[in-house]
Amino acid sequence: MLKKVKIEFGEGKKLNATGGNFTVGTDQSAEGTTPDPLDLFITSLATCAAQYARNFCESRSIAMNGIALNVEYCQHFETSHISKVNYILTLPEGFPEKYKAAMLRAIDLCPVKKHLLNPPAFELELV
Repeated sequence: MLKKVKIEFGEGKKLNATGGNFTVGTDQSAEGTTPDPLDLFITSLATCAAQYARNFCESRSIAMNGIALNVEYCQHFETSHISKVNYILTLPEGFPEKYKAAMLRAIDLCPVKKHLLNPPAFELELV
């Protein structure tokens, strides 16, 4: 299935990406009020893992109260290359011990992360 994202160039360093029924804005200026593309990339990794955590809990009727996921990453100052991403999952007291390792495996299933492990082909086209 072919999907598309259309980019509209805004003022300064602002961009709007529209695909399907969503629009996401970015801003790479120093005073930017929206995320830059790398922020969106990390946010995609984090929200994908969080959704898998939610799905895991919902399928076992485990309440989400007290569950938190934070993502930290190391980014090179000059190249902006991200060298490490660390998922920090906090589980509440009383979370079933038998599900702890399975919960980590569930968030590891995130397809956004899997794209990094098996990247798509990239093509450039000038029309």
